[in-house]
Parts: sequence; C-alpha cells; structure tokens
Amino acid sequence: MRRFEFSDSTSNKFWEVDVKGKTLNVTFGKIGTKGQSKPKDFATPEKAKAEMEKLIKEKTGKGYVEVGGKAVKAAKVETKLPAAKLPAKSPATKPATKPAAKRAAGNKTNAGSVGEGLSKGEKTAKAEKVLAMFAGGQWELARGILEAAQDEHWLFEELLEGCSVKKGKPTFSTLINKAFSRKESAKAELVILEVLLHLPKELEELQKLREELRIKLSVEMLSKYWKEVAEDQFSGVKYGDPGNFTDQWYEAREVEIARVEKECEARSKALNKAWREEEDLGKGVKLEMVLVPAGKFVMGSPKKEDGRYDDKTQHEVTLTKPFYMGKYAVTQEQWESVMGNNPSYTKGAKLPVTDVSWKDCQEFIKKLNAKPNGGYRLPTEAEWEFACRAGTTTAYSFGDKITPSDANYNDSKVGKPMKVGSYFPNAFGLYDTHGNVWEWCEDWFAAYSKKSVIDPKGPAKGKCRVLRGGSFLVLVSYARSSTRFLNSPSVRFRDNGFRLARTAL
Repeated sequence: MRRFEFSDSTSNKFWEVDVKGKTLNVTFGKIGTKGQSKPKDFATPEKAKAEMEKLIKEKTGKGYVEVGGKAVKAAKVETKLPAAKLPAKSPATKPATKPAAKRAAGNKTNAGSVGEGLSKGEKTAKAEKVLAMFAGGQWELARGILEAAQDEHWLFEELLEGCSVKKGKPTFSTLINKAFSRKESAKAELVILEVLLHLPKELEELQKLREELRIKLSVEMLSKYWKEVAEDQFSGVKYGDPGNFTDQWYEAREVEIARVEKECEARSKALNKAWREEEDLGKGVKLEMVLVPAGKFVMGSPKKEDGRYDDKTQHEVTLTKPFYMGKYAVTQEQWESVMGNNPSYTKGAKLPVTDVSWKDCQEFIKKLNAKPNGGYRLPTEAEWEFACRAGTTTAYSFGDKITPSDANYNDSKVGKPMKVGSYFPNAFGLYDTHGNVWEWCEDWFAAYSKKSVIDPKGPAKGKCRVLRGGSFLVLVSYARSSTRFLNSPSVRFRDNGFRLARTAL
C-alpha cells in the first residue's frame, strides 16, 4: 500500500500513514521535526488497510491537506469552516507586475477551499508555514502541498506577492526574505522556482511573471548555486579549478591511469607482491599504499638543471628492498579517523592534511601502528626521490618542462591545496609528488656525499628535517624531483603535509 502524507491546514503539524504488510505505521509531529512513529500490527493486511482508510477519512475531515499519493475520494479536502460571503473580488494584494484588480483568475476559490473566509493575515501565516517547510529541509512535503493547493490561488498570490524583475534582476517578496537569510539566497531562489513551477494555469497574470522571472532567476541561481549549495559535492578538478583542464585532458588522464596501473600490476606479479594495499580506517575511510620496487638511481640534480642549488650533488643510491608508498598524501579524513581532529587551514575531506609538523606526523604514525597491520613510517629522503622519479632522470617525473595542468604550484593560480589524485600519476602509480603540499621525510637534513650509498637513512642527528615535492605556494623550480627543503621538526605551515611509507614484508 502506498504511503500518504498530510499537512494540517490549521496548524504546523503533519501526519503520515503507511501500510507495510500487516503493519500500519503512523507518523506525526510538528513541521520541521522528524515526528514520532506509532507502528501497529493487524491480523491481516486488509485490516491494516481498512484502518488506514478510516484514519484518512478522519484526518481529512479536520483540515489536513494530502501532499503525497492519492487517497480515496473522501480524502479530498472538504473543510467545514464557517460559511462566509466572499467579495466580488479577492482582497487586494500588491502584485508583482499588475494590480490585483486585473488578476481576475486569482479570485477563483472553490466551495471547499481551505482559504475560504481566511483573513489576509491568516493567509500570510499559512504561506509562511510552507516556506518554513522548505527552509527546514522538508522539500518533498512542501512540494506536495503546492501540488495539492492548485485550487488555493490565494496561497500562490501570497508566496509571489512582491516578486518582480527590476532593472534586469529578480527581487524577492518580504516573505521570502524573512524565511531565508542572505547566506541562503541560492536556496531562496530554488524555492521561488518551485512555486513558479507549481503555479496554477488559471493565474494568467502570475503566469506572465513566471515567464519573465523564471529566466532571470535561473541565471542568477546557477551563478550562486555553485558557490552556496553544491560546492562541496562538485568541487572536484573537472568542475572547479584549474580552468585550463579540458575534456581532452581528462580523457588522456584516464588512458594514462589505465596504462600505469596495468604496468604496476605486471611489475607486482614479477615481485610476487600485491601492487597496492588498503588499510581500513573505519567509516568508509581507506588508506591506499602502492608498491615501489627496489632499484638503483642517481639522486640529486645535474648542475645544468634550472633552479638547482649546491646541496643536490648527484650520487648513486641503491635501495635493496621494495617498499610501499602512499598512493596519495595523507588526507584530512584519514587524519581525522586516526587523530580525531583536523588542523588543516583549508578544510576538505579529500584534501591533503596540512599544518602538521614532523612531530605531529610521528604521533599520527604511532597511533596508526597500533592497528593490526602496522609498520607505517615516513619515507627516507632517498625513498621519496626514487618513488617520485619512478625511473626518470628529468627534472620532473613527466619531463623537463611543467605547466599548470601538470601540478598545483604557485603559477597554477589555484591558491590552495587540490584534492589528492587530481593530476596524472607517475609510472609507479603515485599522485601529486610535484606541488600541492610539501611532504615530510624521515631524515635529518645534511649535504649529500658524492659517494655511492646503499639504503641511506640520513644523519643520526641534526636541527632540521627534510621536506620534498614543493607546494601550491612555491615557484615551479621547487616542485622538481630533486628539490630539498628543510624545517624544524616542530614547525607547522599551511602547505606542509606528508605521505606514508611501509617496508614490504
């Protein structure tokens, strides 16, 4: 049996009834609340249905307006309000475009109209209740009332009174401005569109307003809706910034991701290890690690590389064991799952966590390692550069040149961290190793040796720890694979984050 919803036309209460098998569910409460439920079992579904029909007849005879489903004919609104002589024309209301006297169709009221005999103040109060439903999040209930009130022309006149287009811009009624704050202007525009869409055809003058207002309102709404209503849901790279991304860029990115993951999987089979692992942090939050093979590479940068400093002396490094590296920098939702707080300056679940010191990272790792798998740590500086380069010898993992569509750095004009995984992966399946946020490494900072080294871990002590990768705040030269940065292990900045590592077992 279908569910039926009713709203009391004389108060701000609602009432719902639903039959599920042998159970009759009745929900009631004040508009703006979740209501209270009173389920009741019956011997047969037929008896439950009969009881429901009895309740419908009882309630609809007391001023309830059906707003969901279609009940029996007896459920049609037929209020027993005292008879009152109506004037030849409805009480004057200030229209949006023309005087009420010209709105002849707006005077139409049926004998059973809820609005029969209501004063101007009472009508305004009822219109306010409909807006309160929208403002309180009860959109389906409010829509249902608009659908059920097609004969109640006074309701639409009240809701739209004062709405107009002035100097090419839509203006709202006093009721709308009262129901919604300035911060909810986009929501207010959506509500006006809902009212216009449900407007009875007989209201000719308001129909003209609909055609004029709807176009202007839609344009205004679209420009504001993005920022005020849907930004959290649609703030991914493709729908937001950077603006230089194209459909072709996304298509090429999908192809590259598929190619890289296929190669990673083939490499992992040769090593007899999974190419990626996941740690469940609870509540749907996952920590994904990607396999980085053992190997040999030249660490540092050649003297001819743009932006190079003398602390990047080239030397051969051998990593004898494969290890796992975070596919992405640690995100805010991952940090919150482990630490229970979010220190980041710019908030966002999928954004990298920032404003964390090296010591903060160690505390995070300590708590994370209390879980069954464990073994997490910060990568050594050598591991970080090897994973970032992913077999390349160029300034960046994708070549010697970089553009704003390759990474998030100062000239990308984004001005804030991007969601992890926004750009192309490197050959090891790692994302955002260039730009976005600086990433802490395990090592103390010291000048390189010219000698070849095996599994280096940096000096035993020092004053500053190493950060790698550049950030959204720095020049492009700081986003190179070889760039080194240093800071006190207790310092926090809004572009400092980190990526995890774990030795492959």
